[in-house]
Amino acid sequence: WTGDMETPFNAVSGRHYHGVNFVRLSMRGSQMGQMSDPRWCTYEQAKEKGWHVKPGEKGTKVEFYKFDEKPKLDEFGDPILDEEGKQETKRSVVIRNYTVFHASQIEGIEPYEPIVHNAIECNEKAERILSESGADIRHGGNSAFYAFKEDFIQLPNMEQFNSQADYYATALHELTHWTGHSSRLNREQVGDKNSEAYAREELVAEIGSMFVSAETGIQQTKEHFANHASYVDYWVKAVEKEPNALFRAV
Repeated sequence: WTGDMETPFNAVSGRHYHGVNFVRLSMRGSQMGQMSDPRWCTYEQAKEKGWHVKPGEKGTKVEFYKFDEKPKLDEFGDPILDEEGKQETKRSVVIRNYTVFHASQIEGIEPYEPIVHNAIECNEKAERILSESGADIRHGGNSAFYAFKEDFIQLPNMEQFNSQADYYATALHELTHWTGHSSRLNREQVGDKNSEAYAREELVAEIGSMFVSAETGIQQTKEHFANHASYVDYWVKAVEKEPNALFRAV
């Protein structure tokens, strides 16, 4: 089994936080030394449960997005139709900000029972994601990479990795690159290792690997982070030039 990072979730609703909220709350939990407890909630939610936020505690901001589609109307309030006679719609986004507090900042909340992941089941989940993705995954050699032009993933054989967790974390990193192909999400994947495009894409791939590893329970080992540490300089340069680079990557 493995007791690695869990996806942050709301202690009252049970809903998991995604996207930039996942990154923000995971980082904040790590800074607080509370990675083993992924529970958060708002002041009002805690109050409704009979819990109390400890005096002087500072909360952490999260963002809520809701996409809404409404029919397009003309100046007379009548629906606008397209060439095929179908109702045209306009899409809008509602953004709200909330402040949440970690379970360790709240009095009265019950102790957390960490989820103990079964390593075999975690590996099976990751294997299913890889196989059902439809990606062309090849094995052999001593390099792990995604060949953008030829559209295939190359990985060393599983037994060459320090652990199966390292294999799957790396495979999920390359699978995230695979999603950026022009026939899929169409991200910019050109340029040498010193280019901003390369830095942005590596940031996307590492965050993608982290997201899916947390969802499946695959452990992000120290060896995995050490192998990918060489990318950090590129990420820092990208974020310095474009402060929203991290947000866009998420």
